[in-house]
Amino acid sequence: MQNVDDQIMAAVASALAENPSATVDELFAIAVRVSPSIGELSRRQFHARYPLQIKRKMNPGRRRGPRRAKSAGRGGIRAREAIVMREAVRSTLLGFAADLTAAEERKDLVRVVAGVDEYVDQVMKATGR
Repeated sequence: MQNVDDQIMAAVASALAENPSATVDELFAIAVRVSPSIGELSRRQFHARYPLQIKRKMNPGRRRGPRRAKSAGRGGIRAREAIVMREAVRSTLLGFAADLTAAEERKDLVRVVAGVDEYVDQVMKATGR
């Protein structure tokens, strides 16, 4: 931080300790009484140099860890596995529907429905169960 005056920092810190919800204008007025040269700063510059720094020290919050690369997509490996699993189940169900629509006679339809266990096995295999 550049040009930080310790006296102003202490005055602003004590004012914030007494009244944590003090406005920037109130704190600025206190700082100007301590050092009139601070009046050359804009409210925004003053806030960035003094109250903001003090508030950050008072409430450190949670620290973020290093960011992970998002090359694997939104959910990573599990999301890709879920997509592959979904496509396998979808393919099996579409195959079942195609076999049903291809059945021209009643006996063919009964044969497809009787073989539903084969489709169930394919779905179970695709889901890993």
